[in-house]
Amino acid sequence: MAITPHLPIQCSKTATLQGFGSLLGYLPFLLTLLIGGGIVICYCMAVAYGHVEAAFPYISDTGTFPPESCVFTLFLNCAAVVALAIFTLKYLHVVQYNRQCSPAVTRINTAALITGYIAAFGIMVVGAFQETNVLAVHVAGAMMAFLGGTVYMFLIASLGFRQDVNFGVDERQYA
Repeated sequence: MAITPHLPIQCSKTATLQGFGSLLGYLPFLLTLLIGGGIVICYCMAVAYGHVEAAFPYISDTGTFPPESCVFTLFLNCAAVVALAIFTLKYLHVVQYNRQCSPAVTRINTAALITGYIAAFGIMVVGAFQETNVLAVHVAGAMMAFLGGTVYMFLIASLGFRQDVNFGVDERQYA
């Protein structure tokens, strides 16, 4: 008896992730490069212009004054867009492979998407509002980014415990 590939059972109408290509796996790497590269470039610029001391400044201090504030905002906005893409693709991935249509998985997945979007918005706010100009908004954006990112990670870890470990493989076909 030949074993035919099993297509994942879809609970609702969803966008499939097939057709996007294998380059989507590089999005987390791109996000790391954007954030890390942006921090390093802004640090080097801030030290070169004499805006910060070379010994361990706060990240936000390196992106406070022009021209490094412009570069800081650019990198953080690009990183936020990539993060939004990652959060959306993870959401669609879980929807596509949620075999039992579990309400708990659906709720956690939706909550993860919302908190991920909040974290990405917080990243944009941090970049757009420098701490020397509007400290309260800058701190609020940082709190949204860090707390939203932390809650997102816990929710995604929770999904890993609740989802089917076979990701759409029907075990009955191997019996």
